[in-house]
Amino acid sequence: MSRTARRAAARRRMHLLAGATVLGVLLILGILAVQLMGGPKDPSSDPAGFGGTDTDTVVITSTDPSPSTDSETDTSTDSSSASQTDTDTESDDPSTNTYTDTDTNSDSSDHSDYNTDDPTPGINDDGSFDFTAWNMILVNPDNPIPDDYPLKLSWVSLNGKDRQVNSLCAQAFRDMVNAAKEDGVILLLRSTYRGIELQTEGFNNKVQEYINQGYSKEKATEIAATVVAVPGTSEHHTGLAADITTPSFDRLNKDFDKTEAYQWLITHCAEYGFILRYPEDKTEITKIIYEPWHYRYVGKEAAQIIMSEGICYEEFVEKYGKQ
Repeated sequence: MSRTARRAAARRRMHLLAGATVLGVLLILGILAVQLMGGPKDPSSDPAGFGGTDTDTVVITSTDPSPSTDSETDTSTDSSSASQTDTDTESDDPSTNTYTDTDTNSDSSDHSDYNTDDPTPGINDDGSFDFTAWNMILVNPDNPIPDDYPLKLSWVSLNGKDRQVNSLCAQAFRDMVNAAKEDGVILLLRSTYRGIELQTEGFNNKVQEYINQGYSKEKATEIAATVVAVPGTSEHHTGLAADITTPSFDRLNKDFDKTEAYQWLITHCAEYGFILRYPEDKTEITKIIYEPWHYRYVGKEAAQIIMSEGICYEEFVEKYGKQ
């Protein structure tokens, strides 16, 4: 082989080696990109937004300034500035309704008040309401969940959403969602049970957010409490509440009340023991903005009274707790 031919062959080998090196680098970069993108985000890794779920936005009644950059901060009873978009990545395709019951508290089954056989929970023998019963407990900014509240959770899988709810009202959730489906309405359970630990992490993150904006820790904590429910005061801790949407309007926004799903819920939720927890005209009483997506189990008897009289749960407790 001549010197010229040997040089040409050497150049070809160098070009091939360079090409292979470039391909190898591109392959490695591609693998790293896939790993960084990953799959659906675990809601527990997004505590500031609780996986895109409702945070029980509290009405601000003071005149103290709040950061204008925070779209979730409410300075009035108008919830339009507090609308949120649910970022849940689970499939919305309707599926066969199946479920698995899971006891998340081994001590709860020994609680004497946890009567799964009671056909009318929360009602005394004389017909009065027992507001210490598991389904009648009042949880709001002024009434945190009791430390000894018995909690046993069940997984429910409804219309493609796997959620944990209080075991004692799990069947009520199933019955309501299935009944809506028979009427051609798909209900999606977005946020149901939320533990205090996750609520605490989200609340602390919100406090830090305001500290980073220049507020003192005391002021940041005060403002954060108007945006994210203080740990222990959210109804989601009981497993009795759920944020409900529908595939055509799958976000937590006050305009949910314009959907067919909302109309079905308002008409039928009491038949299954649920109430609209935060009505539009009751924000001064509930201290929570209007949330047409938030429903809470109280039992059929109480639910029928609340929905027919157009009162909120605080008013129900005040009226019927004194009888």
